[in-house]
Amino acid sequence: MKPQVRVQNSVLDAGGVKPVSLLTERKNFACEAFSIVPGKESGEILAETQYRIIDRIIEGKYIHPVYQPVVSLADGKIFGYEALSRISSKELEMNIEQMFRVADRMGKLWELETLCRAKAMENFAHKDGERKLFLNVNPNIIYDKKFTQGFTKSCLEEFDMNSNAIIFEITERASVIDNNAFLGAINHYKKQNYGIAIDDVGAGYSGLNLIVDVKPGFMKLDMNLVRNIDRDKTKFLLCKAMVDFCKGSDIKLVAEGIESEEELKTLIKLRVDYGQGYFLGIPRELFDGIAPEKTEMIKKYHSKRYSENVKSSIYPIIGYLSQPGYTFSSDERVEKIYDVLRNNPAITEFSVVEEDRAIGFVTRTYLNEMFGGRFGYSLNSKRNIQDLMMSNFLRVNYYMPIDLVSQLAMQRPYDQLYNPIVVEKEGEYVGMVTIKELLDACTKIEIDVAVHLNPLTRLPGNLLIEQEILHRIFDNKPYCITYYDIDNFKAYNDAYGFENGDLMLSLVADTLKECAVKNEFIGHIGGDDFIVIGDYHEGENYCASVIDRFSSRVTSLYRDEDLKNGCIISKNRHGMTESFPIASLSIAGISNKKYVYQNIDEFSQDISHLKKKCKRKVGNYFEIL
Repeated sequence: MKPQVRVQNSVLDAGGVKPVSLLTERKNFACEAFSIVPGKESGEILAETQYRIIDRIIEGKYIHPVYQPVVSLADGKIFGYEALSRISSKELEMNIEQMFRVADRMGKLWELETLCRAKAMENFAHKDGERKLFLNVNPNIIYDKKFTQGFTKSCLEEFDMNSNAIIFEITERASVIDNNAFLGAINHYKKQNYGIAIDDVGAGYSGLNLIVDVKPGFMKLDMNLVRNIDRDKTKFLLCKAMVDFCKGSDIKLVAEGIESEEELKTLIKLRVDYGQGYFLGIPRELFDGIAPEKTEMIKKYHSKRYSENVKSSIYPIIGYLSQPGYTFSSDERVEKIYDVLRNNPAITEFSVVEEDRAIGFVTRTYLNEMFGGRFGYSLNSKRNIQDLMMSNFLRVNYYMPIDLVSQLAMQRPYDQLYNPIVVEKEGEYVGMVTIKELLDACTKIEIDVAVHLNPLTRLPGNLLIEQEILHRIFDNKPYCITYYDIDNFKAYNDAYGFENGDLMLSLVADTLKECAVKNEFIGHIGGDDFIVIGDYHEGENYCASVIDRFSSRVTSLYRDEDLKNGCIISKNRHGMTESFPIASLSIAGISNKKYVYQNIDEFSQDISHLKKKCKRKVGNYFEIL
């Protein structure tokens, strides 16, 4: 055996420097320490035994891959699988981490890694083309000529695979030895449509400089940052910062090591793109989907997050602005597209769509640049549009409010600021929104807000209230709409003055907000009329809570003398002096538990009758149909 000296993260022997790989399932296996102590026979025997095991594994190809699903945290669908290695012979059992360490000591790391990758790709071949295969790669071998030769077009054809199905997962536990060669190789693979992911972000050498240099399509958040993220404020804030960074940089964030429902729920709330971990799916030889109940769980939490965003925002969703626009398939010839654009000046940009999913976009200006110059046309006309398209673009969910989209759009690099935005629904292409359309909509909304937000209570006014009511009536989901009217408010306003009247209106608004525990929509119709809309049938508990809280606090707005008398003396609507009781609330509500309304007129008629009925009652009263 050749003498060896450890140099940083490499092994130096007569054959030169060889990189150390950590292509292992370090998330799930504890590392077993392995050391040879000079002069001790037991250590030498142990080393020889392990060397023989490695030789037999490589010679007999005793490796079989397992695959752990990478799951979309938007809809629970499988986005891809990370390939992990197992020893297929029970006689040769060894800790996986240790197997790679021993192979490294032997100088047979390359053979072992090549075997693992070949097995992973062989088993993955002929699978659903939409799924991605994550392959762990040490940064110090990715620029090796032998590695490059293993991922040529002809090599992939052997496995019936395309380069866009493979994502190289850079295991950044080892530092990069030759940075220039490494970055050159990364750019080469990007041009060949391979995906690049940075693994273990937040651990080891996975620093910000590497992310800036590589500009990966994916970042995998280290499992130690995911563990107990629902209870650790620091981890929560760090992940939130990572999400914001990834959204602005067009990078997809993958959270590794999810092991509980609460961790999953928190990651969905933080808008993390993908998840991986034992809670979602263990590594298996078969390409199984995740359990149906887990899919439904993801959909439920994701839907809840979006509904909260939409209901808490006065802005409409981006889907309302999107237009189908023009699309071309990825294998369309550039010369054909160029002719289409030349004959249709209205096309300023278009999307490149593959299997109902946008994979890139092209602007007229960019295409003209490619065809410009002395040899532009001859060099590019026969190519497929996939070779020229820009794959770095902003894609957003159909239900995202336009103010959030505007924030993301403005966070893009300067040269991308005016690029259109791709809108997707359940992962499929819906359309595009131009920056002009987005800014026009935001400007209009700002004007509407200024007009329709109540200046006193800062609650949504009639326009936004009407939109919410229409949304509930036509949506076939449970709702309960309750109207609130202050009894004897005019008399109080006349006797105590407008300033005190405003205090009472603010009291009602604050009470409605404080009692809202299920994300209710609260609006101020005008004067002393308010509205609350809940996404449930039973609103009785909420109404009772509002009445109790209002009754206990409204007395602070009266003079002791009036409270003692139980009334105030003021003029009625006809100008006649009259005594009026202490202010109370009349609440009329309608739900769709028993009757589903087909239009707004039917609803308005029923609620009007009920409000009049409630106003005839003395003191606090509520009734819900």
